[in-house]
Amino acid sequence: MNPGDLITGEYRELTDPQTNARIHQLTDHASINHSLFFLNPSFRPGTRAPDHQVAFVTHRAGQPQLCLFDFADATARCITEADGLQAFSPVFSRDGGTLYYTTSAGEVRRVGVDSGRAEVIARADGASLGECGLSHDGAFIVTAAKREKSHQLLVIDLGAGSCECILDTELQILHPQFHPRDSSRIEYAGHPIPRLWFIRRDGSENHCPYENAWNEFIVHESFLGDSDDMIFAVWPNRLARFTPGADAPTTIAEINAWHMASSRDGRRIVSDTNHPDRGMILIDPQDGSHTTLCYPGASNCGSQWEFDHPATPDAWTRKPSPDADPRVLSWMEMKVDTVYGPQWTHPHPAFDDEAKRVVYTSDASGDPQVFVVEVEA
Repeated sequence: MNPGDLITGEYRELTDPQTNARIHQLTDHASINHSLFFLNPSFRPGTRAPDHQVAFVTHRAGQPQLCLFDFADATARCITEADGLQAFSPVFSRDGGTLYYTTSAGEVRRVGVDSGRAEVIARADGASLGECGLSHDGAFIVTAAKREKSHQLLVIDLGAGSCECILDTELQILHPQFHPRDSSRIEYAGHPIPRLWFIRRDGSENHCPYENAWNEFIVHESFLGDSDDMIFAVWPNRLARFTPGADAPTTIAEINAWHMASSRDGRRIVSDTNHPDRGMILIDPQDGSHTTLCYPGASNCGSQWEFDHPATPDAWTRKPSPDADPRVLSWMEMKVDTVYGPQWTHPHPAFDDEAKRVVYTSDASGDPQVFVVEVEA
């Protein structure tokens, strides 16, 4: 595929037979198609329902490329012709005019959403990079990196085009994200434990505010709205909330919430579920009440989700991943991982800016496709 190539005739409207939710199917192709990672919503900033534009990744040409679906004409357009695009790394700029992403060559790139013009911003030679986290002011990107046996946090100054390593550690680093209001603060996940870590953008004040036990399987943390609080799964038992300075997390709901993201105002949480699959649920963070929005029917793969603790080294032997490579940062960058993924078998829901719609992925048809479901007020 080349930038500007159009994808037509794949859109259709559906109704969830159990909840009557209105669903828009954006892709319908015998290939891997998925939304962006749930920490980086696929909805283009500046667009609103019903005229959303939605970014997604398609593998239909043999390697992942970024596309943009436009509800105005129910047509998608290819944006990139990148080699080695890390499929779950992209994030929109604050104004929606640019998409940033990483590559398997250790590059951080940007592409104009409308122009298709791409360029390398920074390089981390010899590193495997993860997804991009954009700062509140839009001036910086944080990403995790692996160089040989070393795990690092890299901060990219988008204006200067510089790449600075602010942390080098033996602990595997996953899913770094900036505080939603403060561009000097970063949260990241340590794997396997302790999970929760905070650090300043300049590398100072690196600390773990809460040391979870091995069988307190914390996963998929994100900020609750623009507050200081984190929400996450204590898998598979409960959805929890942690306020910095508290002794321990508190329980929002005793339910097997899996990947969860809040609305911008923090008044709603959306989450997929697994073991058992209860569908995609909407949760009130104040009282823990929840309702089912729809039933994606995704296969929700990954052998480790049957347990209440992180994968031990032997898990990768018991369930070998076909492309396991010690140079790769994590399972997020593997083409196929059977311990925690494949990632495109997970819905990874995320709200639009107004919490009127949720984007997600489902492989219920046999191939992963991209969907948007409408949320009742």
